[in-house]
Amino acid sequence: MYANSQPGLEEFLAAPVEEVAKVAPLTMIYSASGTRRHAAFAGIATQGDDYARWTRERMIETIKVIFQHGVRHLFIIAATPSQFNEITKNYREHVWRWLDWGLGGPEALADYNRFEWRVRIVFTERLPRLQATAARLEAMTPSQSRHNLWFFVAPDCHFLWQCMVEAIQRAKEKTQDEVVRALYGESIPSASLYLGTGKPGVSPDQLPPFLVRDQIIQCYWSQRPGYSLYKNQLRTIFYDYAYLRKTWRKDKTGRAEQALAHREAWEQGPTIGAGMQSLQIQE
Repeated sequence: MYANSQPGLEEFLAAPVEEVAKVAPLTMIYSASGTRRHAAFAGIATQGDDYARWTRERMIETIKVIFQHGVRHLFIIAATPSQFNEITKNYREHVWRWLDWGLGGPEALADYNRFEWRVRIVFTERLPRLQATAARLEAMTPSQSRHNLWFFVAPDCHFLWQCMVEAIQRAKEKTQDEVVRALYGESIPSASLYLGTGKPGVSPDQLPPFLVRDQIIQCYWSQRPGYSLYKNQLRTIFYDYAYLRKTWRKDKTGRAEQALAHREAWEQGPTIGAGMQSLQIQE
C-alpha cells in the first residue's frame, strides 16, 4: 500500500520489509569511507590484516541490510584513486591484496553463496591485478539472482575516461542503454540513490559511468564512518527518498504563489556548500 500513499515515518520504520521494498531504489550506489576510523573506534588495529577481516565482515552485514530492503543492484565503491595515492605505511602496499581477498577470497565466496548473491567486479579488462578475482566471482557465484552486487575499483583518475571511451567504441548502437551493456555486460536500471560517508561531495570515481541516465540521483551522506549502516538508518533514508524529496509535478499551477508564504526563507536563506578536498595527482 505504501507505494501509492505516504505513511508516517514511525509507521514506515515499523513496517514489514516487503512494504519498504516497494519504494526502494532498484539500483543504489554505496560509498563507505572512514573504514579505518570505524575500526579504530572498535579497538581494531588499522595497520594489518585484522582491519581487513573486520571491515569485510561489516561490509557483508551492511550489504545484507540493503538487499533485505528491496534493492536489486548494489554498486559498492571499493577503492578510489585517493587510496592508491596514499603514502601511509603498511596500507597502500596491501590494497590490491586486501581487494583480492576481501572481494573474492574464500570467506567472501562463502558469504555470497550463503545469501545467493550474484557478484561481479566491473571494468576488470583494465584491472589486471583483479582479473583472477573477477573470474572466481563469475565462476563461483550465481549466474542469476534477485540480488546483484557490483564492486567498483578506480585506481586513477584517467581510468574511467578510458573505460567510457572504449565502451562507446564497442557499442553497436550509440545509445545510453547500449553503452551500459557494453560497459557492464547487461542492462542495469538507472541508479536513483547514492549513499556516501563524511563530507558531502561526489566525484567521477564515486559514480560508475552511465548509471545515472533517466532521472536525478538522490544523494545522502552519513556521518557514521565505515560500513556502519543499520536498519532504521536505511529506512529513514528510503523514507526521505520515496516521500519527501519528490516535490516535482507536471502541473505547476499556483506553485509559485505558494512560495509567498515563505518569502523570507527564499530570499534571505543561507548558501549551502557541498564538496571535498581535491586530490593532488602525482604524475
